[in-house]
Amino acid sequence: MKQSLLKNGLYNTAAGIIRIGLALLTIPVLIRLLGVEEYGLWTLAMTVIVIVTLAESGLSLATTMFVSQDLERNDVAGLSQTLTITGGAMLVLSVLAGAFLWAFASQIVGGFGKLQPFQQVIAIEALKLGAIVVWARLIQQVLVGVEQACQRYDLTNGITTIQAFALNIGMLIVVFTGGKTVALMKWQICVAVGGLLCHCWINWWLLKKFPLHINWNPQRGVEIFRYSMMSWLTAMGGVLFAQMDKVIVGSALGTTELGIYAAITNVTNQINVLSALPVQPMMPALSALAASEEFDRVQVEDRVKQAYLVNSFFALGIGCVLLTVAPFLLKLLLGNEPSATVLLSFRIAVLAYALYSVNAVGFFLCLGLNAARTCMTIQVAGSILALGLIWTGTERLGLLGAMLGNLGFAVTWLMNVYGCRLLKIPGLKWLQWLGVPLVVTVTIFGAGIIDGDPIVKLALMSGLSIGLLGWYIFHQFATLKAIYTKLQYSFSNKVN
Repeated sequence: MKQSLLKNGLYNTAAGIIRIGLALLTIPVLIRLLGVEEYGLWTLAMTVIVIVTLAESGLSLATTMFVSQDLERNDVAGLSQTLTITGGAMLVLSVLAGAFLWAFASQIVGGFGKLQPFQQVIAIEALKLGAIVVWARLIQQVLVGVEQACQRYDLTNGITTIQAFALNIGMLIVVFTGGKTVALMKWQICVAVGGLLCHCWINWWLLKKFPLHINWNPQRGVEIFRYSMMSWLTAMGGVLFAQMDKVIVGSALGTTELGIYAAITNVTNQINVLSALPVQPMMPALSALAASEEFDRVQVEDRVKQAYLVNSFFALGIGCVLLTVAPFLLKLLLGNEPSATVLLSFRIAVLAYALYSVNAVGFFLCLGLNAARTCMTIQVAGSILALGLIWTGTERLGLLGAMLGNLGFAVTWLMNVYGCRLLKIPGLKWLQWLGVPLVVTVTIFGAGIIDGDPIVKLALMSGLSIGLLGWYIFHQFATLKAIYTKLQYSFSNKVN
């Protein structure tokens, strides 16, 4: 388990860093070439598409969990049943979701009262084209679920990284040649369909050794449906928080303010994305262990502790760096000197995303140990709370209030409490493991928002960030040494 988690975590992290780096390099260029207003319109169209992909219904997670269990038991009949149910259901859902977006694009756009008539026309055309993107992305999710169940994170991340290169470079070429929202959506179609074809081929290659056939089992269908629904509601909670906030801000403040909000949250959201990647392989690994009933709880607790330290290293470590370089990063991102309100809003967003991203281990523990209902309840409750606070904050304080509302999603820390309880780990032990990083993160945030000499503040925040890095190295020295040894051994074998 340790080697598998380490290897897959490295694949996820390396690919994630590349994709996030591409996105962070692309966003400022898009804002400059499109303008904040057009970038806000593009963000609005992509937000709707992401929300519609909620039709995925948790089938990708269900595929990962049930296929990993079938493979652990070497159950070919069960594998056929799982793929028949998840693949068939996703095919139907993808067609329905795409048809819905195409048919109701006008009504969806009509809900955004701040859009000008010409902007509404552009948004409608973009959403109708986006129906194809939705169809391709949804089918791809089940295929990715199979690859993860087979522990082939290298292949999944390889294709996803190639897609990221194609998508971001292609978008830059589109806007350089004068293209705007509609042209960008056409390029999204090309990349989505190309990625789907690649995943189809990978799935065929991984499963060709199994004599698979269409096999419908009502009992298995009910099991998958129950798990999928809980996973779907869980995912809906996360996506609603990550996307509906933009809908709220766009409706209340218009596309210009939405462009600033989206630029900030698109950057800070990468904290959550990257910090979850190293620990994501826990879910299929724990599902396989549960199926084989081979739980060494002492060993598992040690792995969980390592997962928390890795998760928090990326979540809180990146958060500290962003808090420190906030003025310089915002100037690069927006193209001008940020106002005091925008700078404070950015720092609040960084703190919010860094803190709530520490829920990743608990999230995967709950899903991997069949506690999807509890995970769903916490996720949806956190999303509703955060969106309510964002709506209230936007109405009263504008952009700053919207950012403050994001702090509400930190209630999802309850996943950590419940996930650890499932493994009989004391409820707040995870919090003790992360005490120092949490204190340092809050201290750096406080140093950034108080009045004082900018150079002194920068020196203090930089010193704290470097000190936190040293703390992680001290506590993870054995793990880092093992990674180095493994990489050195692999390189030596390839050379020889």
